[in-house]
Amino acid sequence: MNGLLSFQPTNDDCDFARIARKQDQMFHRVATLCPERAEIITESFKRSEGKSIVLRRALALADILDKMTLYIEPEMLIVGNQASRNFAAPVFPEFSFNWVIDELDEFDKRSGDSFQVSEETKARLRVLQDYWQGKTHQDEVLANLPNINRLAEKQGVLHRGGISMSGDGHIIPNHDFVLEVGYSGMRDIAKQHLAEDADLSDEQKDFYQAVIITMEAALNYCKRFSALAKEEAGNTADAKRRDELLAMSDMFAHLMEGKAQSFYEAVETVYLTHLLMMIESNGHSFSFGRFDQYVWPFYEADINAGKITKEKALEILTHFFIMTNSLNKVRPWGHTQYSGGYPLYSNLMVGGMKPDGTDGTNDLSYLSLEAMALTGLPEPNLSVRFWKGTPHALMKDSARLIRKGFGMPSIFCDEVVIPAMMTLGLSEEVAREYASMGCVETAIPGRWGHRATGMTYVNFGKILELVMNNGCDPATGVQLVKVNGKAGRDINYESYDDVWAAWNQLLEFYSDLAVDCDRVCDRALKHHDADAFASATINCSLERGKTLKNGGAEYDFVSSSNIGPSVVGDSLAAVKKLVFDDQTLTLKQLRDAMDSNFDGIEGARVRKLCRNAPKFGNDIDYVDNIVADVFESYLKLLPKYKTDRYGQGPKGCGYTMSTSNITSYVPNGFDVGATPDGRLATLPLNEGASPCLGADKEGPTAVINSVAKLPNQKIAGGQLLNMKFTPSALEGEDNLEKFTAFMEASRVKNIFHNQFNIIDSDVLRAAKAHPEDYPNLMVRVAGYCALFSTLMPEAQDAIIARTELSW
Repeated sequence: MNGLLSFQPTNDDCDFARIARKQDQMFHRVATLCPERAEIITESFKRSEGKSIVLRRALALADILDKMTLYIEPEMLIVGNQASRNFAAPVFPEFSFNWVIDELDEFDKRSGDSFQVSEETKARLRVLQDYWQGKTHQDEVLANLPNINRLAEKQGVLHRGGISMSGDGHIIPNHDFVLEVGYSGMRDIAKQHLAEDADLSDEQKDFYQAVIITMEAALNYCKRFSALAKEEAGNTADAKRRDELLAMSDMFAHLMEGKAQSFYEAVETVYLTHLLMMIESNGHSFSFGRFDQYVWPFYEADINAGKITKEKALEILTHFFIMTNSLNKVRPWGHTQYSGGYPLYSNLMVGGMKPDGTDGTNDLSYLSLEAMALTGLPEPNLSVRFWKGTPHALMKDSARLIRKGFGMPSIFCDEVVIPAMMTLGLSEEVAREYASMGCVETAIPGRWGHRATGMTYVNFGKILELVMNNGCDPATGVQLVKVNGKAGRDINYESYDDVWAAWNQLLEFYSDLAVDCDRVCDRALKHHDADAFASATINCSLERGKTLKNGGAEYDFVSSSNIGPSVVGDSLAAVKKLVFDDQTLTLKQLRDAMDSNFDGIEGARVRKLCRNAPKFGNDIDYVDNIVADVFESYLKLLPKYKTDRYGQGPKGCGYTMSTSNITSYVPNGFDVGATPDGRLATLPLNEGASPCLGADKEGPTAVINSVAKLPNQKIAGGQLLNMKFTPSALEGEDNLEKFTAFMEASRVKNIFHNQFNIIDSDVLRAAKAHPEDYPNLMVRVAGYCALFSTLMPEAQDAIIARTELSW
């Protein structure tokens, strides 16, 4: 069968033609805006003024689920819509709204992530603007953001991103719990607390009442689909589809009124829970966790009872995967540049070690790979865990899927990630339950609060530029730190140690500001993202009677997004070697060349020296150790930072490190002038922990050996490595086996994570020039995948510029 990896179907329970039709529909989908949610929540908030915010948001969710348009996607087995149309993005005015109105006439003109917006939709949204003035999450953040942070943003060092204008997202529900007790069970737990706990605070009472409201709303939402499916069945002439719709109607009539009753119900519930959290709040990175582990009992029971075949299970999985691509999120253009390609970052993970130390690979691990092979769409963001006990067959199937060239799955090494998670104080048993959340962020499903990473973006490349200019930004003239105590850019470092001391000084200064910014945003989100439904799916929230932002989670760890450590390491290595070790250049010569963007004969001479200095990614200790020093310089700062929930219930409440920075390495580069590694002004920084674009010249093994020297077992927020191979490197069984062995070697080479693009750069250039000819070309962008045609040109160029590796 076309599109399959290794599974051979034995019957017709999986309709491959239908899957292909729906896949093609998703490849040609058109992004639009839907005004329904904005209208409904505006009217709901007008009626609920005076009540606590958690109740207001709960009542609003109930209104939305009761009044929003419902539809059943034709031919689909998995049901649930976020907006009135496929791939329409709802609008969330309570988080930020003025930018929506300001950009209404520009959405269709974007160079990436464009949206078609009808004149009717524009009019329906514009009449809502007045009500939200001064009431949004963004309004509160801006009112409380210190001026020094604004200046750091003006310099281009800090960027607030989505945390200042949207919901938080970034959680993995306790799916075992949700599937066991259902929405009615969570409602009943809240009712029990209200009835039996005599000393509840008003905050707790309101939270429990909000849980009751949202869970009953979710159950009513299911009942609406039951009625709709029955109605459509009566209007359907096709006997097969009529039977499917009637079965769907029966399922939704009792869905989540207690434990899921079958594999089909379990998968539908996982999708619905994901969907409902996205309707409740417009965060992203709501993720599926270890899907093959918590759905396995339902699959195994149905297989053993003869209620389902592998083929039918595969069909249900593919429909689930397809429907995750019907969802969408709209962001301001300024933030879209940091996350291009309409990403939702809904990570789904399979494989890996179980808490008892045995291997968790099962049929669903393989079937999830099969489903992705059949769909080939950006969502869900598929990841595979592996360790020494992982069957070679799972790694080989992962390699086969990677060979298809659309960037999935990414792989995570248990032998590195589990020790990294244990640095946070987790037991080994708990750490073994980790899953990826969003791009490459790591968290413990059902135990983590919002957001393992992705708080304030910190531009390491810009900090390096400030180091070279006495803390003064050449572009704006803003100087918040004077390294030598004097105003202006002039500085003369006497030794590399002096340069390194300045790096540490500025890194700490701006990291402190980033944490201050995180607190401002967190405190505003306590109010504006009071998400009773999502919170109830996380351990301890129902027990404590608190939303996640108010301390409801079992654990609480976050990280800023740090962009450009390889650029910094390569630049420091160039300064050390050329200026201080070999004395080939003076610091003034280097700075003058950088000021001119390496223009002219002298600039070209200096740039050649800079480009020929040692570069990370080539297994050169001289520079690799400096890049590792850059990582350690940030890690040593973390013990002093605490989240806003410290002392309020969750364990930890501290910071960890992550290099998950989505496409932000491209726009962050816009703000950075020429750097000592020979990079020209405004070009991209490096992505994650990957080498700088084009810097790795010695092949894939050298890249792995360089990254292996980093403190990967300390980076509990997620470490990202992106590699691009030529398609010929994986052609044939011998090369496929070689690539599989390459992936498996990662676990003994201290590699946290790896992900791959298997594509020819000439194809990418053709797709950039003629996007209409490549509607289904999907690429690994950063910690996520996207259709290449949806990316802005600068992000496309950055992907084209990645080194093509081969054996």
